Amino acid sequence: MAVDVVVFGTTAPSSGCGCCSTACCDPRQSMEKEAGGLKGSLVERFGEGVRFRYVDIMSKEMKDYPEIQKILNRVHLPLTVINGKPSFHGGLSVEKIAGAVSELLK
Repeated sequence: MAVDVVVFGTTAPSSGCGCCSTACCDPRQSMEKEAGGLKGSLVERFGEGVRFRYVDIMSKEMKDYPEIQKILNRVHLPLTVINGKPSFHGGLSVEKIAGAVSELLK
């Protein structure tokens, strides 16, 4: 069974995660581009064990996520939802997200 990872973000640049000074945390990089890097890392590590999607919170696609719409005012973007559960917000940590996916695949 594959783990579903959905990242909710916006077209505005993120503020970075503050964890390091690597390109993944560059505040000028868009959330969508960061999410693309995360997707590549997860697919490389887990293959078909992970399904990934990026959703811009300003898109029409948000109508498919009413539960996420309800919490957007309480989280910092990007928001990572794993198997329908909001799991991380305010940055994209490949290490943390991959760890959560790995636990679910055990």
